[in-house]
Amino acid sequence: MFKTIRSSAPKVQLLHVTLCVIWNMAGLWQLLSDLQPIGPTASMTTIGLLIVFAATLVLSERNNQWVPYLLVSGLLGIGAVTAIFGALTKDPLLWPAEFWRYVGIAINSIGVVGFGLALAHIKHLRM
Repeated sequence: MFKTIRSSAPKVQLLHVTLCVIWNMAGLWQLLSDLQPIGPTASMTTIGLLIVFAATLVLSERNNQWVPYLLVSGLLGIGAVTAIFGALTKDPLLWPAEFWRYVGIAINSIGVVGFGLALAHIKHLRM
């Protein structure tokens, strides 16, 4: 059973989701201001999905629903790994400065750590 939300996995995952929402909101604001966004992607769809994922994480964790928790954790983990891979392989000109490229890598590294913690969190459950 899930012990409580005090587990570090959901906290780290929610931090990652929050930072991703902020990143996308900043990117959208920059696009609306005719500026280059801080990263190659910024989307309202992504923001909406991240909010749904955050709600699913919290509700499934609190209600001891390990399947949706693990599915959403996996999707967030895959998204984080994909974003890191893109930051390392895409044209650096997609970012306004090298700094923002590495900030994106750092944010998504939190997501990878969150996925690892989620796997450890699930491992200790009695299913």
